[in-house]
Amino acid sequence: MPSRLADGSDGSQGEHPSIALPLQSAGLLSALIFLINSIFEVLVINQLYESQYVLIALLLAVLSLWAFLEVALIGRRAAVPPLRILKLLLASQIVLILIRHVGEFHSRSAALDSAAIPVQSPQFGLAIVFLPIVLLLFLAISRCLIVAFSYTERRRAKQLQRQMAILSQTKAELQASELRYRLIADNVDDVIWALDTQGNFTFISPSLKSLLDYGAEQWIGKPLINLLAPASATALEVALGQLLHQQQSADAILPSYRAELEHLHRDGSRFWTEITMKPLRGEDGSLVGCVGVTRDIRVRKIYERNLSEARDAAEEANTALLSANALLHGRATTDGLTGLLNRRHFEDMLRVQMMTSIEHGKSLSLLVIDVDKFKEINDGLGHTQGDKILIEVSHLLAASLREPDRLARWGGDEFIMVMPRVQPDEALQVANRLCESVFRHPFPGGWLVTLSIGVAELRAHESLEEWFDRADAALFAVKNSGRNAARLSA
Repeated sequence: MPSRLADGSDGSQGEHPSIALPLQSAGLLSALIFLINSIFEVLVINQLYESQYVLIALLLAVLSLWAFLEVALIGRRAAVPPLRILKLLLASQIVLILIRHVGEFHSRSAALDSAAIPVQSPQFGLAIVFLPIVLLLFLAISRCLIVAFSYTERRRAKQLQRQMAILSQTKAELQASELRYRLIADNVDDVIWALDTQGNFTFISPSLKSLLDYGAEQWIGKPLINLLAPASATALEVALGQLLHQQQSADAILPSYRAELEHLHRDGSRFWTEITMKPLRGEDGSLVGCVGVTRDIRVRKIYERNLSEARDAAEEANTALLSANALLHGRATTDGLTGLLNRRHFEDMLRVQMMTSIEHGKSLSLLVIDVDKFKEINDGLGHTQGDKILIEVSHLLAASLREPDRLARWGGDEFIMVMPRVQPDEALQVANRLCESVFRHPFPGGWLVTLSIGVAELRAHESLEEWFDRADAALFAVKNSGRNAARLSA
């Protein structure tokens, strides 16, 4: 609505000058025409008229046409009903002048052309007739001008009333808007503020008192950074410099700034707040400062800290659970003494490898390994030393494994090894090397330890039990023939 007042939406500001000035000109011209006509007729009546008739007639014609054109042009710019009658009267005035002077002008021109005919003065009777006509016409024109002025002034008054009503409504809306925003600024918990280009406060809402225990008035004209901890003050100062000195076109959308900054309370304590800030433009598009909001986030920080602690605790519990699961898995799949795979897990894995080997037609060799006379070792050295010997034997066996090979403790002093994609003869060579490695290894107490190994290759359509029985039969054959050797099953 302010723009309507400024632009004159109903045409009032541009219309009155264009009507008033031509009306005034027409009125002055009509008065002048009447005066000249009256003087002319008085001169005629008093027989004082001499030789200036042509100039007077020409002057009256020009002035009458001028007055008519002034009024006629008004009709093109504005619709004023009284102007129609006024134009008719002005046209009548022109016709009257022509009637009064054209005939006499011709007769006098003819007389001037003939030297024998003396110049005659205008007729006295016409002057008596035309003088009251001229007076009546002037009064009628004056009356129309008065009516036209009155009409335009009434119209102007109505337009001014409408403008005053719009102005009053705009003022009331502005006051209501100001009151509404004042109520928001005074009652909201967040601190609303504005800064100039130097970073000094130009406005602060009263909620600064509840946030920092400072009165808003005492900080007007002072810098915002003085209310911040040093690190936060430095960060905000850099941000203000970037916001207020950026080179942007007048219609560009200016970026806002948001950060968590540490404020200083009046009692010296510190706490975290969230600041949101946006640059302000003046009417010419230049940057004139910033407007921002400061929000207390102490409660949110407590929630975030509690959430972080809960998350850390959950991660620790999850890590512990994973460790426990790994431990349980290890206990469920490995032998507690040697760390090798246990019998149950090895059987599950061996069944899978059997299916893969049969499906792809690849060889799969099994080694059943037994420590010779281990009962004598336990009886002679004790179970503790016997366990140490088993552990060292498991290490020697594991050292010979390839990547795809698997080794497990089958139970007591027995071990079992599976070797994918290994032919029986090659598996037998590996078994002999294992016997040689253990035989030559120095064990605790100087005890001589040997191995007996049975080797068997998986056959088509053979079960795990059948395959194992063939390897176990080869092992017993070694035992019966003197031990410390390896044999391939028949």
